[in-house]
Amino acid sequence: MSAFAAHSLEADLALKAQARRRKMIAGFGFFVLVVTSTIAVVYPFYWMVMASFTPEGYSLTNAPLLLPDRFSVEAYQSVFAERPLMTWLGNTIAVTLGGTAIVLPAALLASYGLNRFRFRGRMVFIFLVLLCQLLPASALIVPIFLIFRDYKLIDTTLGVTIAFTTFMLPMAIWVLWGYIQTIPHEFEEAAMVDGCNGLQAFIRVTLPLAMPGIAATALFIFLEGWNHYLLAFVLTSDTQQWVISLGLYSFIGQYVIEIEQMMATSVIAAFPALVVFAIMQRYLRGGLSLGGLKG
Repeated sequence: MSAFAAHSLEADLALKAQARRRKMIAGFGFFVLVVTSTIAVVYPFYWMVMASFTPEGYSLTNAPLLLPDRFSVEAYQSVFAERPLMTWLGNTIAVTLGGTAIVLPAALLASYGLNRFRFRGRMVFIFLVLLCQLLPASALIVPIFLIFRDYKLIDTTLGVTIAFTTFMLPMAIWVLWGYIQTIPHEFEEAAMVDGCNGLQAFIRVTLPLAMPGIAATALFIFLEGWNHYLLAFVLTSDTQQWVISLGLYSFIGQYVIEIEQMMATSVIAAFPALVVFAIMQRYLRGGLSLGGLKG
């Protein structure tokens, strides 16, 4: 082997070794990033659960909390004994399910009509839907309060449900409008050639194809309703009409914060939302990848 060939072989081996080192460094850096991100996301939930099973005042005096040496269910007993927790959960379920039941059919019909029919003012309506979605809730909360006061809807679950519906409807229309755009109109035309009318083609063809987008939108509405705070804070003052987010805020006093009781309530409040999300997460991935959140 000539000196030139040997030198070329050594250079090639050196380049391959350097490439392997870079790949190992990049892989290690990615691993560290994933682990750090996972800890940053998971640890607050872990702390919440651990703090809920500690005696009063323990979590603050022993922070950061990893594994308590003293466990107690005192916080859960206190919450159920001293707070109308089941009433708060019932109000939250009523607002969330009621809002979802109103928003979803209305948004589906509106988004379908905007996609399949051409009429005067269509683009103006779409622009207004987008504009409503962009408006912050704080800009509308005062007029909503005044209107609801005149119609005796303050301190009622119905009032909170109606207000929640008005804020969620533009978002649902926008998401479903984008999703239905991905369903070819030719499918419905083929169904009508086979003897279906427009309504039958919508029910038998478009609706099943749109189910992933519908399920994803329903999940977003549910989670938003479960966590909403501002509307309920402004429209309700009676503790019997509070939703769970207002109940959580009530643990913050002027001079003391009932951390353990707040964390126990948070665990109870998070459980239904986690169950719903676990059941419908496959629709969330598949539906929104083609829907209104696509770039």
